[in-house]
Amino acid sequence: MRARGCCLGRAVRLLGALAALVGPLAGCKSDPLSDLDGTPVAIVKQFSQIHLAVGDSTTFTASVVDGRFAPMQETITFSSGAAAVAVTNDVSYVPVPPTSSRGQVKAVSADTTFVIIQGGGLRDSVRVFIP
Repeated sequence: MRARGCCLGRAVRLLGALAALVGPLAGCKSDPLSDLDGTPVAIVKQFSQIHLAVGDSTTFTASVVDGRFAPMQETITFSSGAAAVAVTNDVSYVPVPPTSSRGQVKAVSADTTFVIIQGGGLRDSVRVFIP
């Protein structure tokens, strides 16, 4: 029984020493994720690809998010990667707060192309298939 108590005492002392060393390092910042706030890190889009027939149109939304995945109030633009699609910003879309934008896409001719999304210094795209 004595040997068991001896080992338990050593384990408790070892854990106490580790806590004394690691404790101050873990408490350096009250919020370790605060560096991620307010810096654009990604564009989140409603779709990664769209299938349209010639003459059809659709809309999709996109947002710029920070490191905590919080939407940011950044200007977002949509543009066409080829003449096969016509792309515009949907001005009738007014989100509150203004943390996203909606693009309108119209298929003009058969092709596979992209709608390019830009905002917050970032760039992404949605693939458009028009058979």
